[in-house]
Amino acid sequence: MTSATLSYSQSLRVIGQALDVLRINSFTLEKTGEKYIVRNWEPSFLKGITETVWGPRESDKVLLNPRGPTKPLVYASCDNDRLEVLGRSRRGSGSSKESHNVCLGLRVVGDYLDRHRALAFAISWARQSVTVKYQTPADGHRESSFIAQNLHDLGTGMYLRRSNRRPSK
Repeated sequence: MTSATLSYSQSLRVIGQALDVLRINSFTLEKTGEKYIVRNWEPSFLKGITETVWGPRESDKVLLNPRGPTKPLVYASCDNDRLEVLGRSRRGSGSSKESHNVCLGLRVVGDYLDRHRALAFAISWARQSVTVKYQTPADGHRESSFIAQNLHDLGTGMYLRRSNRRPSK
């Protein structure tokens, strides 16, 4: 069975779902060949658990090398297919009531990259801002920065475009 190539919007949405589950809110993500690599991610999931168990003052002592580098998370196209199936089942069950918005935000950034026909990109994601560096066939290297309101506006435009493609009943 061969899998269809997912758009950036689809690929980044499923990676965002995985990052939401891990409660990762700060990271860099780049596309290298057919792989998506998440680096410099903030281990907020582990920090949250240790703060709950040991308290906020002791959590840094408990975590091994809390300020040190984290290992990259690598997602290949086969992972995207698997994560898409898992994400679809979660969305259908209504279990994801509390979203950290990384999934939606990455989907919107992916749509932006699709519309600009990006060949390669790197995303720096922080709680307050997102920076996207990308390469296009026509313009070469470009950079765009977004805040939450920008992503919301782009997301609204994305959903309006989707609704215009559907035939009215």
